[in-house]
Amino acid sequence: MSYQEQPVEMVDQRSNIYKTTCSGMAESIGTCHQKAKRTCERGYQVLNERLDSSGVHREIKFQCK
Repeated sequence: MSYQEQPVEMVDQRSNIYKTTCSGMAESIGTCHQKAKRTCERGYQVLNERLDSSGVHREIKFQCK
């Protein structure tokens, strides 16, 4: 992998909620979901998925099960 993957940040520790961005050309919305899968061993639920009109800025907020 030649690009730097954007990190997953914890938003709410008590509720196990995280967010990550997967913007630019190197990553896709699928990359966001891959990071969520790696973060949550028992699966996750998407709380919010944001894509801007250009399709370049992507972000998901998710909660580990």
